[in-house]
Order: sequence, then C-alpha cells, then structure tokens
Amino acid sequence: MRTSFFDLPHDVRFAAYDALTAIDCATYPGSAGGALGVAVAKGKFGALIETMRPFGLMLADSYLFPLGTDTPPVHLRHDSRGFSDCCWLVANFLPVAEPGQ
Repeated sequence: MRTSFFDLPHDVRFAAYDALTAIDCATYPGSAGGALGVAVAKGKFGALIETMRPFGLMLADSYLFPLGTDTPPVHLRHDSRGFSDCCWLVANFLPVAEPGQ
C-alpha cells in the first residue's frame, strides 16, 4: 500500500506547498487516493515534476479537465482542441520514497 501525501510529516507537506507557490502552481482540491493534486501553471509542467522530486513525490497521473463555471487565474488555464484557456491541467503526485532520496 502506498503512503498518502497527507501521511507525510507536516514540515515536508508544507515545504511542498511552498515550492508549488514558488513556481505559480496551486493545490487542486479534487484529488483522490491520498495524492497531492496540483493545478499546473502554463509552461511549468516540467518544472513541477522537478520541484516535487526532492520531496519524494512522483507524478502518478495528469489530465486536462474542462473549466465549466470555474474561474481560475489565467496562468492556470490551458488550451485544448483549438480552444484557448478552457481547461485545468491537473497533476497528481504520490510519495514513492523518503524525502531527499
């Protein structure tokens, strides 16, 4: 059984949250299975993966999710199928090792 992100020590979780903020990404409340859900900022997907690695977090999955009535800041909106700024790009991260390994 995998460790949930929410079972990690508080200092690790809060440092990961601070690192997300530093690269203009944000937590996404719809994640399941103990994953850290992240709304990815435009052009920051690679940086996000590298930013989460020192916390022992690895990408579990990612997907585009239509905005609907959501109104995230423009830097969190992504293009899809020829429509601009119409989707979230959500990435879920799970612990795979102790932080720093």
